[in-house]
Amino acid sequence: MTLRWFLTIMTLSTVAAWIGWVFVLNTTDPITTGLVGYLLFYLTLAIAFSGTTALFGTLIRIWFHPDGIPYRQTVRALRQSVIFTGLFVSAMILLSFDIMRWWSAILLVVLFSLIELLFSAHNNQSF
Repeated sequence: MTLRWFLTIMTLSTVAAWIGWVFVLNTTDPITTGLVGYLLFYLTLAIAFSGTTALFGTLIRIWFHPDGIPYRQTVRALRQSVIFTGLFVSAMILLSFDIMRWWSAILLVVLFSLIELLFSAHNNQSF
């Protein structure tokens, strides 16, 4: 699969995810919805946000490092996108339950930073 084909599929999928999130946002009532409404909200938001950040991450990496291998740049961008999305959605869930505090935000950032460090250290050994 070429990079152009991957970016095209990723863009279309991300647009579809954002449309799905807007649909969920407009059709569910947060007061009367149950667990399914919240799961759909956060799941569609996570997919859309992850796709958006992966696209931007890939394009920025290719723009700043045009001599790099596109596959490696794309894999790194996808990994960091998923980790950043996990951080973002976790923070939003904590905010929705009104349990987000400064120390829980720091713990989230440290946890997801350690996850990224673990993956990047493992990838540096394998390449």
